[in-house]
Amino acid sequence: MPAKAKKTESKPQQKRTKFTHRYATPILVVLCIILAVVSIILVYMIRNHVAATDGAKEQLRLSAIAGFDCEYTEAQQIYPFQNGLLKVSNKRVAYLSISGNEIFSEDLEMSSPVCIKCGSYAMVADTEGFLCALFSEQGMIYKTHMTGKIGNVALATSGLSAVIIEDGDSFGCVYMMEKDGSFLAKWSSYESGYPISLAFAPDESTLSVSLVDTDGSQMIPHVKQFSIPQDRTNARPTENAFYSPLVTDIMPLLAYMSNDRVAVAGISDVAIIGNGKCDTVTPAFPCVTSVVSFDGGYGVIYSDGIDKPLRLATFNENGSKIGEVSLGNEVLGMDVSGSSALFAVDEKIMLVDMSRAKATSTINVDEPVLRVSFFGSKNICVVTNAGVREITI
Repeated sequence: MPAKAKKTESKPQQKRTKFTHRYATPILVVLCIILAVVSIILVYMIRNHVAATDGAKEQLRLSAIAGFDCEYTEAQQIYPFQNGLLKVSNKRVAYLSISGNEIFSEDLEMSSPVCIKCGSYAMVADTEGFLCALFSEQGMIYKTHMTGKIGNVALATSGLSAVIIEDGDSFGCVYMMEKDGSFLAKWSSYESGYPISLAFAPDESTLSVSLVDTDGSQMIPHVKQFSIPQDRTNARPTENAFYSPLVTDIMPLLAYMSNDRVAVAGISDVAIIGNGKCDTVTPAFPCVTSVVSFDGGYGVIYSDGIDKPLRLATFNENGSKIGEVSLGNEVLGMDVSGSSALFAVDEKIMLVDMSRAKATSTINVDEPVLRVSFFGSKNICVVTNAGVREITI
């Protein structure tokens, strides 16, 4: 009896085993297919998420953006200007399209040319010679030779210009010209010291000139201001104010924070001048690199010392501090339009809202930047050591 019971129990067991083997393989295949599809979907979603979160950290290959390639020596001569480029060499000045095609050119002999831009105009001046010339997109407006060697140049949005030149019987003089190159005014410094830099107010009502004097033991900075009449058919610019910041430093950096107030800066000191007042900004900055104007205020680029990271501190037109932005180790180029500023710093390009002291966009690049400029409403022009690139930021 027990033996028969064992035989009757073994049959259903054998059937269950065959059933399991028959259906197990198809089920496993289906499960593998489902897992593979799910894995592909997950990988796709994760890659998109990483790209969205880390997009600002990826390098933009500038060599793949519209523009043109050129040698480093040629790139050093190129300045973004209006809807094209000014190429300034010792022999000639040429206006190029963004693709590198020449539109016009002028032969000009210069030893050490520099290019100063403001609005629709650009002035090319020989800082080791006497020649300067004003350009627009349509061509050269004028060229003229100064009576003394050129030291510095200021340009206004209307094409009005001022040039510091050497003057044999004085410390130097400031020579002002109209947009057509005609003489407007000349002032020679006999008692105020050497004129070293100058800047026009945004509304062109004032020209500020930074000077440095010495008593034999220390530097004494001064700022002289000239009033510029709006109607200059009969009236001429006149001396308006004279300030002496209470610091012992050369202060060659000028940045207008409003039409009647200008920030003047040296190695560590910044003073606000205008309306009969001269106030030193406190606390002083450890090491000032430059100052820059924007609509509604000014900014100071500084560091805590040599080889220390750079920061941007912005101030409104009342002198109150807005905030700070960390930049990097070296500012290679910058441009300002309204309250927005472009900074080429190290291996990145930063778009900064100066009115909020906030970086709104950052692009990492793979070519060393020489110059950067706003280019139209949405694009920027970047001149690198390998060529010119037009990009969107």
